[in-house]
Amino acid sequence: MPRGGAAVELAGRGVRANVVNPGPIDTGWMDDVTRRSGIDATPAGRLGTAEDTTDLVRFLFSDQGSWMNGQILYSNGGFKIG
Repeated sequence: MPRGGAAVELAGRGVRANVVNPGPIDTGWMDDVTRRSGIDATPAGRLGTAEDTTDLVRFLFSDQGSWMNGQILYSNGGFKIG
């Protein structure tokens, strides 16, 4: 199935279009119940951090990530709902 949108339209200009879905990130907004629920739903046994997300974004902007385009990346420690 062909992909459209920004990934296709901007690739010729050297622009990549990816989406990062970081899952539950502990930035201080969660109450104890929400925090515990997020930890319990994550096989990694912890919530994500801002650094987890920035590490992935840094990779995407690097030469090593230059082949990534038009992707949805789930950087969430295996988080699942249900």
